[in-house]
Amino acid sequence: MMTTGKELVLRALHFEPVERTPWVPFTGVHSARLLEQDATTYLQDASSIVRGVTLAAERTLADGVCSVFDLQVEAEVLGCRLKWSPNNPPAVASHILEEGKALADLPALAKDQGRIPLCLEATRELVRTIGDQLAVFSLLCGPFTLALHLAGQSFLTDLIENPEYAQEVLRFCSDTSCRLAAWYLETGSPVVAIVDPMTSQISPRHFRKFVAPCLEPVIATIREKGGIASLFCCGDATKNIELMMQCGPHAVAFDEQVDLALVRNLAKKHHVSFEGNMPLTTTLLFGSPLECARDAATRLDIGGKEGYILSPGCDLPFHTPLYNLEAVGRFVRFGELPQETAGFVSLEQALSAADESGEELQPVEIVPGRVFIEIVTLDSEGCAPCQYMCEAVRSVEKHYGKRLLWRETLIKSLAGIRRTQKLGVSTLPTLLINNEIVFDNLVPTREELIREIDRRLSGPQEER
Repeated sequence: MMTTGKELVLRALHFEPVERTPWVPFTGVHSARLLEQDATTYLQDASSIVRGVTLAAERTLADGVCSVFDLQVEAEVLGCRLKWSPNNPPAVASHILEEGKALADLPALAKDQGRIPLCLEATRELVRTIGDQLAVFSLLCGPFTLALHLAGQSFLTDLIENPEYAQEVLRFCSDTSCRLAAWYLETGSPVVAIVDPMTSQISPRHFRKFVAPCLEPVIATIREKGGIASLFCCGDATKNIELMMQCGPHAVAFDEQVDLALVRNLAKKHHVSFEGNMPLTTTLLFGSPLECARDAATRLDIGGKEGYILSPGCDLPFHTPLYNLEAVGRFVRFGELPQETAGFVSLEQALSAADESGEELQPVEIVPGRVFIEIVTLDSEGCAPCQYMCEAVRSVEKHYGKRLLWRETLIKSLAGIRRTQKLGVSTLPTLLINNEIVFDNLVPTREELIREIDRRLSGPQEER
């Protein structure tokens, strides 16, 4: 009998050898596009989620699927207002603890609140309809990222100035994650992914002190209930990858900014499976099918057939061409490479065409007495570290008035990629002041950002 995709995934997650490395594309709201829906409609309708995920799995030859890729569900239930987007999951637009609510005023998460019933229904139906052949991953927002959603960017200052309060918030968030993890396991989903992207933005010292103690109960809950725990962190999580493994998950997932060979070696040391890490934009969004298949081939060679799952670095951009994902799926399943003459342009050809057409972001003149801040992101609407890097700048705008000019440069455009190359930026998010990299994959506190801006300004720094 032929091995199913689900069996391949589960063996990989238990660090068992497999005859073929499994492929799990994180389609997220990309599935909405396959249904010709926007993300807002899609994420508020369980039947759409089921149809979109199922269609994406069929077209990409996936071995596993994610049910609902939305890290704002818990924050919405707990009182945060969301900003909805047609092409991204919603972003947290207000922070309930920052608005004057006390932690004691927040409700404990309940099954019948907000979009939780919708998420559970969609996951349960996916398990029922395709769960015998494919591994259905359920996703929840990790405790540290949830704490930022509730308390805002100032929570990073609390880690330093008010650590007891920070730990109290994290314990609340950990309990919230434990509850949702247990409910997802009741749907029959065998894998719960704890997606905690903001943990890439802190030091190992703060990870040990604040993050590990709130992650370990969630992982323990999943294990105790017979589930498989995957710990997912986007951004350059290199400094914390081994600490993530030491929290006791079955697997860690990470993006293109982390070296796959490094993680493979750590995975063998700790016997923790690993998932990743195809580039979202430079390969899957803007590359050709042949480039995508070749990238997959390279990662399959590095990752091997023990404990490794091939996947994108995070949920796919809305406009990722389906033919690129199909090319990856066919290569993983059958070893097929697309023809070079298939009529698709490569990334470099696309960038050259953009240069010739004048499609580029213009540099900003650096003027004495003023500063220009540029934040290079994937997209602050759909990426938590990118969102909170931008929030750090918004928190100081009044302080500087007209002396501060800033913009966000997205690498989800060819102009953004070319600008990033010219700046020498290699990790996301990155904050530059006057074209100098200052905060590289590390969201600053308000005080840290003010200190760096003041160093570049002359004269008194009065409130504006």
